[in-house]
Amino acid sequence: MLQFLLKRKSVILIAILFLLSLTLLARDIEKREGGGLFDAIIIPVLSPPLKLSTLAFNKAYRLWQGYFNLVSVRSENVLLQKAVADLQRDNQLLQETALENRRLRELLGFKKKLPYHFIPAEIIGRDPSSWFRTLLIDKGTDGGIRRGAAVMTARGIVGKILEAQKMTAKVLLIIDSNSALDILVQRSRAKGIIEGRTEERCELRFVSKNEDIQNGDIIVTSGLNEIIPKGIVVGAVVNVVRNSPGFFQLVEIKPAVDFSKLEEVFVVVP
Repeated sequence: MLQFLLKRKSVILIAILFLLSLTLLARDIEKREGGGLFDAIIIPVLSPPLKLSTLAFNKAYRLWQGYFNLVSVRSENVLLQKAVADLQRDNQLLQETALENRRLRELLGFKKKLPYHFIPAEIIGRDPSSWFRTLLIDKGTDGGIRRGAAVMTARGIVGKILEAQKMTAKVLLIIDSNSALDILVQRSRAKGIIEGRTEERCELRFVSKNEDIQNGDIIVTSGLNEIIPKGIVVGAVVNVVRNSPGFFQLVEIKPAVDFSKLEEVFVVVP
């Protein structure tokens, strides 16, 4: 269509000029008072082109105005979309800040309950291998961190410091198979040791079959190790097997801490 119009642009231009001339002539005749035979013949002849040209010009004008309005609306729409995107970004930042403040308030509230010194730290790395389940925090010996210190959140125990460098430290999680922690069953006061089993479970070891342990029992630290405070929540019993071979019952523990969502922790210093 465009090529057709370009090839015949001269003819189209002449037709437009001719219609424009007729329109101007007709308008001039209509403005005259009276008029002779020529006017009486010309006016009926030029009236149809006058009406057509008027309609064409009015339609073209409306299209032109519509185009400018559309451009204006489109520009306004782009600005509104940018404003909405900025508001969404700011809202996300505010939500993230609010969540971080809530986690810190929980940690600070727990800190006031125990007579220990708590060093806040952020998690800056995770062990990518499947052999060990460890975290890397942004505090080390320069910040008062030492090997064996307990690492926790307001929800419960996370693990203990495995290695401490000047600026960083490695945390061995309680779900690691190399981890061992003295505990108490809060309700019955039965004692035992928990060891890591899977990414979501620990196992309570060396508990006699005569001990009263039930699903839902809360497990806490025993305090036998002076570095780790007594009474920190470890998790809850989710499965008990008393008819297992040997002298001990099998007890499965679900940790209180969700290790996949950890961001900030406290290192406990006596």
